Amino acid sequence: MKFISTKSFMPFVYYRVVLGIVIIALVATGALSPHAAESAG
Repeated sequence: MKFISTKSFMPFVYYRVVLGIVIIALVATGALSPHAAESAG
């Protein structure tokens, strides 16, 4: 928590945005199935 209070919170924001874009791109291209957990059980 000291890191967040002394540094900017923006690196975490960028990380989450990039991760979200990557996941959306994988789902859109079919490399990642949004229903994979349902069929695994």
